Amino acid sequence: MASDNNVIGDTSKEITMVETNTTTRHGATEVTGWTGWIAFAAFIMMLSGILSLITGFLAVINNNWSQWNNNGAPFGTTYWWGWWTMLVGVVVISIGAALMRGSMFARTVAVFVAAGSLISQFISLNVAPLWSLTIIAIDVMVIWAVMMHGREMRDR
Repeated sequence: MASDNNVIGDTSKEITMVETNTTTRHGATEVTGWTGWIAFAAFIMMLSGILSLITGFLAVINNNWSQWNNNGAPFGTTYWWGWWTMLVGVVVISIGAALMRGSMFARTVAVFVAAGSLISQFISLNVAPLWSLTIIAIDVMVIWAVMMHGREMRDR
């Protein structure tokens, strides 16, 4: 027979509780290394906006510029596509800068702006495929980082 000391459900052993700093509605969150990812997402978002500005500017100053042809511009002409892309770039830069502060508003808007940028670049794949794919990849990273760990940024 097994002795009483080896019983699986032995209640005589002391149970130690580990205190963790969990996220509650009113409490602070533990700041982890993921805040670096949010800062990275904010920086990448601003970089994505700058790339959009550059692409749009090139399209506006040179109507004949595009990767493959000028017939696939989603807004009629490459010129108007360029203005749309510059507008998206300015908005993305602004929200990326606000994301550095970690406010809930900035995080929410950042996800929607990154998604809008992603959709805009997907529509523009025919005009500038390499640029569009680069910015789409950046937008996916931003959405993931902000949605998974955005709350930690406000307590940084």
